Parts: sequence; structure tokens; C-alpha cells
Amino acid sequence: MQIIADTNFLMIPGMFGVDVVSELEKLLGRRYKLVILSPVMRELEQISEKGKPEERVAARIGLMLAKRGSVIKAKGGADESILNLATNKQCAVGTTDAALRKELRRRGVPVIYLRQKSHLAVDGWI
Repeated sequence: MQIIADTNFLMIPGMFGVDVVSELEKLLGRRYKLVILSPVMRELEQISEKGKPEERVAARIGLMLAKRGSVIKAKGGADESILNLATNKQCAVGTTDAALRKELRRRGVPVIYLRQKSHLAVDGWI
């Protein structure tokens, strides 16, 4: 199973102290592969250099977390790339972006999100 990670999903450990790796293992109960698109990596790099102090730290942690996954080159913006890949490859997406989450669910894509700032939950069928 492939999970496409959005920028804000990768920043969850630094922003909220939630270990997304163990949460994903607990939530899914099976092997998974974390997929990070190149626009997401660019966003993390930009935030790690130019964001607010707490965002810079969270983005650096997100970049370390991204090393556990596979980076795939994609054109366009992060959200657009995620929507295209998730729809075409039928992957789940990890995000806390409300607008992206709503569009993914409209397209029938399962979404993994942060619930109550303490654990991950799934919206849809995995």
C-alpha cells in the first residue's frame, strides 16, 4: 500500500509531537510505502529556510521523515500533483489540509489525517 504524504502531514511530528510512523503502523496494520512528491520536498525545504521558527524545526523533521519514503518527481504544485497521483494510482493520502482532504474524498480517495492533535485517523476505506 502506498501513502502519499503532504507537506503538513510530514510536519505533524514537529508541530504536534505525534509519531506518524508508529501511528501509520497501528492504523494500517500492514506494510506501507511512504511516497513524497518533489513539490512537497520543495515546500519543506522552503519552510525549513524561511518559515517561522517553529515551522522551520517542523519542516526539518519532515525532511528527515521524508528520507524514509520514496521521492517521486512531479510537475506543478504540491496539491495538484497529489490529487493527480492519488486519483490515478489509487493511493491513500496523508494530509491535514481541509480543502485538499475535501477534494480527495470527493474523488473517492482515502485520507489519513490528524485527529484531535493526538493521533491519526482514516476518512474512507483503505
